[in-house]
Amino acid sequence: MLRIFLTVSVLFWNQLAAQNAVDKVLDLCEEVDCFKPIFVIQGASYDVMKFKSHQLVETEVSGMDMEHALEVGLGKLFNYLYFNNSAGTIVPTAAPWGVLGSLENGTMQQSFVVYRLLLPEIEMVPEPLDDTVEVERRPDVWFYVRAFDGEADEDEIENRVVQFQKDLKQDNQNFGELFRIALYNTRGLMYIAFEKTDEPEN
Repeated sequence: MLRIFLTVSVLFWNQLAAQNAVDKVLDLCEEVDCFKPIFVIQGASYDVMKFKSHQLVETEVSGMDMEHALEVGLGKLFNYLYFNNSAGTIVPTAAPWGVLGSLENGTMQQSFVVYRLLLPEIEMVPEPLDDTVEVERRPDVWFYVRAFDGEADEDEIENRVVQFQKDLKQDNQNFGELFRIALYNTRGLMYIAFEKTDEPEN
């Protein structure tokens, strides 16, 4: 009986912590330019969210751990966003920023796509001058999302990604191979997401 109580308590507090993190993201998005979901289905330990079509600028970084890939990738994207583009101008962005990556045998592979989201109001996005930087448009997309609030090192983030993938498999969810980490501030407020590969029931 005690074990059941403790298990339920842990699940409750995990869910509460995740929901508080989601609330913090949504509150942040009321204050700053932010890319937020247009539809949310709340779940016990993760949510299903729909995001509308959006533009982003991205670059691929290989042969580095995630921390160094972010540092190198964001440096390249910063150059593009601040004058190193075909228009010689500043390109405005929205939160979040982050990486796409993959797992193999429960380990992050050292190949990441680092991205920054662009404000949807931009009609004519200038071309990058660096041929390793690309501007892409993504269609409307559904994600399984788990939110976190609090600083974590790369090993802890990897464990979060691995556990989330295991939970989705245990729930027989259909999802893509790549994980996405979306960072909303420098203090560890983040989404970890896997793309949902079937349509949710309405």
